[in-house]
Amino acid sequence: MSDIDRSPKAPDLYVHYCEHQGCDNWGSWGKSPSAAVATRWWCFEHFPHKSFDRNRR
Repeated sequence: MSDIDRSPKAPDLYVHYCEHQGCDNWGSWGKSPSAAVATRWWCFEHFPHKSFDRNRR
């Protein structure tokens, strides 16, 4: 085996899309209240800042 072997294909990047209905932007703002709850993703425009902070307390 050669030390210059490379993988035949680069790994795929998983892109999360915004969960807001009708929005197809990239969901770069992921948040989960705990490790037991699946992460939900939103774009910056639709991230529920206030409602999420209220649920944390």
